[in-house]
Amino acid sequence: MKTSALIAMIAVGLAGAGVFFLSITPSQAPGPGADWVACTADAMQCPDGSYVGRTGPNCEFVCPAATTTPPTGGGGGGILPYNSGIQGVVMAGPTCPVERDPPDPACADRPLATNIIISRKGSTQVFATVQSNAQGMFQISLPPGEYVVSGGGQVLPRCSPTEATVGPTGYTAVNISCDTGIR
Repeated sequence: MKTSALIAMIAVGLAGAGVFFLSITPSQAPGPGADWVACTADAMQCPDGSYVGRTGPNCEFVCPAATTTPPTGGGGGGILPYNSGIQGVVMAGPTCPVERDPPDPACADRPLATNIIISRKGSTQVFATVQSNAQGMFQISLPPGEYVVSGGGQVLPRCSPTEATVGPTGYTAVNISCDTGIR
């Protein structure tokens, strides 16, 4: 008998709460106000390689304006409107199993299209990424600071990390050398 009475009281309480919430107007509803908009947690990759979420009253994706011209064939752009950053070339070698003396021009290091990973100096956390193009060129806008730039993946080719200091204006040039593993 006690269990059925408890269940009846809970049912009446829930019904009363439902009637209350259905009877209040939106202006009385709890929350930040009528101009508040909740956007879904979607993300989109912008042409510069950065990612943005939905924002504004219409929940639109807004990519940052590029402040740099990417190298010919793609591979760069601005993350934010900085007037500074890093630009460079990624080269992979050796490309032939036996080096000759004099060197064979057909065995010269070749440009590498790969992911470029940029971290703040002294940190292992990725700060930014960019893709080098088919000519191995890349460019990315960054705030002033000290960075470590590396390329490639966890397997061959392995690229040597290169330190770069970015000033308040201009682009710091870096050359990334990658080992193909050919011996």
